[in-house]
Amino acid sequence: MTPLISRRRLVCSLIASPALASGAFAQIAWPSGPVRLVVPLPAGGGVDVFARVLAEQLAAVLKQTVIVDNRAGAGGLIGTKAAAQAAPDGYTIAYLHSGLVTVQAMNARLDLLKEFRPVAKLSFSPFMAVVNAESKYKTMQDLISDVQANPGKLTYGSGGPGSPAHLAVEYIEERLGNFKAVHVPFKGAIESANAIAGGQVDFQVGLLAGSIGLVQAGKLRALAVTSAKRLPQLPHLPTMSEAGVPGFVFEPWGGLGVPAGTPDAVITRLNEVLPGVLASAAVKDIVAKQGSVVDYAPPAALTAQISRELEVDKGVVKRLGMTQQ
Repeated sequence: MTPLISRRRLVCSLIASPALASGAFAQIAWPSGPVRLVVPLPAGGGVDVFARVLAEQLAAVLKQTVIVDNRAGAGGLIGTKAAAQAAPDGYTIAYLHSGLVTVQAMNARLDLLKEFRPVAKLSFSPFMAVVNAESKYKTMQDLISDVQANPGKLTYGSGGPGSPAHLAVEYIEERLGNFKAVHVPFKGAIESANAIAGGQVDFQVGLLAGSIGLVQAGKLRALAVTSAKRLPQLPHLPTMSEAGVPGFVFEPWGGLGVPAGTPDAVITRLNEVLPGVLASAAVKDIVAKQGSVVDYAPPAALTAQISRELEVDKGVVKRLGMTQQ
């Protein structure tokens, strides 16, 4: 009986020891089966298109299928919570983005840094201030001066309350202290840009990808970009900081996370392959078409960025009285 008891104790101690369990996991070749990439946004959108190219490239280097699972709804809360509640075994990865930080600031049901382990930042998407092509505003400073001289008279569009385009203008207000315009929410950023082209709204600070086509078609005039540096594809366009809002940078990002409790080996392996994936021709091509910028950063940097942005968003959410049910 003694040898049998000893073997049972050994098995129990292996199961009970986190260090041994982690070590055992590290010896297993991950992944050994299909991986699910949960995207908390609808199929067909810009993020979904990017995620599918990313999944294809990851599948090639990991030598396993990577399945994109779209779970839209509630501002991303539905898909994000579904990913967080998945088994922390490395076979569920979540696409995280800066909009979810705002969702957390408005909704106590989400805690990104408790429910996930950040894996890496992948890219950011600059925003662009635009007006109608026939507008009297030739520069961002022209627009700023008129908004300040006529508080509450001009209108700006966004994809809805709490959307990045809404918050971008609120951040400008916080930076300048006197930039009051009337918010006109739409169902999405593209609808907002079309309203400016049609003359129903005065301006927008929205996703570059949602308005660059109208700029190129001569229906909108671009005034500035919100990135820290001028964009290679638009070198003539000043940054917002250069154009009259000193120090202003707004770069909504996209990244990856895994459910809390996922072993270190998974995160390590992903960060070994992600720089190469992001440098692939397929990813570079889709990023360029969407007006985004590849901006890889490791887990610690993404964790710090989420923490910083959450404090800023909490301040804006409190000032505006925004909540999400």
